[in-house]
Amino acid sequence: MVSAKNTAKTGCPILLLLQLFVQLTATVASEIGSFATLRFEPVVMHNLTEDGNQTVTVVAEFQRDGFAKSRFHDKRWMIRFNSMNSKIASCFQTAEYFNASQFEANGDKLVIRRELLVNGNLVGKTGVDVVLTPVDEFSWNASYPEYMEVRDSNTVSSALDVWVTRNEHGKRLTKIFVSTLIVLLTVANILMGCELDLNVVWETVRKPVAPAIGFCTQFFVMPTLAYVIAQAIFVSRGLSSFALGLFVTACAPGGGASNYWTLLLDGNAHLSVTMTFLSTLASLVMMPLWMHLLGKQFLVGYHPEATIKVPYMKIVSSLLALVIPLLIGVGIQKWKPNIAAKARKVMRPYIICVLVFVIAFGAYANSYMFFVMTVPALIGGLLLPWCGFMFGCFASILLRQPPRT
Repeated sequence: MVSAKNTAKTGCPILLLLQLFVQLTATVASEIGSFATLRFEPVVMHNLTEDGNQTVTVVAEFQRDGFAKSRFHDKRWMIRFNSMNSKIASCFQTAEYFNASQFEANGDKLVIRRELLVNGNLVGKTGVDVVLTPVDEFSWNASYPEYMEVRDSNTVSSALDVWVTRNEHGKRLTKIFVSTLIVLLTVANILMGCELDLNVVWETVRKPVAPAIGFCTQFFVMPTLAYVIAQAIFVSRGLSSFALGLFVTACAPGGGASNYWTLLLDGNAHLSVTMTFLSTLASLVMMPLWMHLLGKQFLVGYHPEATIKVPYMKIVSSLLALVIPLLIGVGIQKWKPNIAAKARKVMRPYIICVLVFVIAFGAYANSYMFFVMTVPALIGGLLLPWCGFMFGCFASILLRQPPRT
């Protein structure tokens, strides 16, 4: 930066005028901030729903003495509103105007209150930038775009945190989907238990080459892949929330659907069930470890005290939801072999129906997700499983595992 002394020596009046303007702007902005503040009632908006709207009160407070002594005491003022992501939430109005005669006295403060209506458009998190600034005769009569072109300084600003959640219809669909899915998966796991041989499962654990490959690829290769993909695709574009979501997905244990696909494709179902159990159990340690090592790097833009909470209870409950029905199926196989034989006959058609239900009704119940998909999200979301499959396949081939494994 060119100093005023050096500018004077060079004799460049344009540079000197520019520097004086910058210094004056900084001084004025600092002066306004010394006696004016903005706050919201309520302080956050976290229960706005899709297709709904809510009102928040924007409160501008002026210290009486500081305001009276400032050169802005006779100015007109404007509060302008701007959504940081209008696809998620939008403001009904763009600006509100007032002058000193409209102030409310509150002790040693002068207060002005304005209502802001925020519309929820799409599920997500965003904010509303609120700026308080004095205006001149032109900007008082000018339109908002004209004002923005002429003046964007001398301000005090604050941001309202806005979360848009699903509407009641969407929440109802999700409850129906999840409740039905729990019942269907419980029955599917009981049917799978009727086909399990605990001796084969024990043999898999006793010679844990395949489980070791699965463990290493699940908890070392996948998080590393996700970190690289997140840095390359999301972080470089400022999409920290997408990066965090991808990384958490990579650190999470394998789901029960892998067992069903393995069974339908004539894979090693005993190994699949064993790996699902072991990976879910190991995730109680590995997930918090990875979140501590790398996950916290993706908390950019969140509250300074924000932390990542590992859902231990949900992991344990998913473990129980897998083990208990499987043991019931094993018990049926041991004590009621005739019923187990009939169960094995209907198991594959039933699992096909479950997968069709998950894909069809799941897509309908969560259709809002299609609207938040972006090209980077699709690329990152496809790269992670494809690369994971590739590394797992190559590792199995190099270690001479049978094709069913």
